[in-house]
Amino acid sequence: MPEKNNEFSIIIPTFERPNLTIRAIQSIQGQIYPHWELIVIDDGSREEYKEKIENYIKSQNDPRIKIIHYEGRKQRVIARNVGIKNATKEWLCHLDSDDEYLRTYLNSANWAINEYPQYSCFHGGAVVCRLKEYSIREPFEIKEEGNGMEKFRSGRIGMGSFFYKRSLHDEIGCFPETGSPYRFADMAKDEMPEIMEWYGKKYLEGGKELGNPWGEDWYLFYKITRKYKSKKVPLLTYIHFIRRSGFIEQDEDRLLNRNNVVIP
Repeated sequence: MPEKNNEFSIIIPTFERPNLTIRAIQSIQGQIYPHWELIVIDDGSREEYKEKIENYIKSQNDPRIKIIHYEGRKQRVIARNVGIKNATKEWLCHLDSDDEYLRTYLNSANWAINEYPQYSCFHGGAVVCRLKEYSIREPFEIKEEGNGMEKFRSGRIGMGSFFYKRSLHDEIGCFPETGSPYRFADMAKDEMPEIMEWYGKKYLEGGKELGNPWGEDWYLFYKITRKYKSKKVPLLTYIHFIRRSGFIEQDEDRLLNRNNVVIP
């Protein structure tokens, strides 16, 4: 049987990060595998930031790249839901606007899907860039455990570390519709009470949030793997930049966590 050319929808939510977002877009344009669509969701940025991304996309004249705008910031989990609902391809990938894909990401993903057709979800590793070092986050083994999959805490998966069939959302739903990461944590605890074992009681009662503070990468992957086994594949899929704590300036003068690198 000839190898199937699987098609991917990639979702990037962004808010007032034009330079970083353009870099993320370019990492997708640089893929050696061509069968994709990209959906950028601008989460209510000010006009000058929104126009910079939009002008870049128009200049590329590539029908595979789409941008969706709406007025007023709704926060990124709602933006992700907008992207999911507008995706048209069989396989779904996510990318944060301040990260980037390695050039072989989609080619490797297509190989994995053809190699292991019985799976609906796959996960790999990442190159993690911190302020003074690079490291490799290896893909972890998920073991069968009772009726669900192995329980695991946040921090072992990133939004660009996994890809899955878009149709899974028909069964598991999308992200909780909220503009607060703390309310998001509480809604996740209502939905999956066992996670209070790690994050404590509800945030408004003194518990913890899920991540940074959102943790939607962990939420989605955990939710998928309650019902579907994810296949670990020996892939480094993307570059995950860990920003310095407290560094909140916008991206025109943001120092990434690489020495002497400034986004112009």
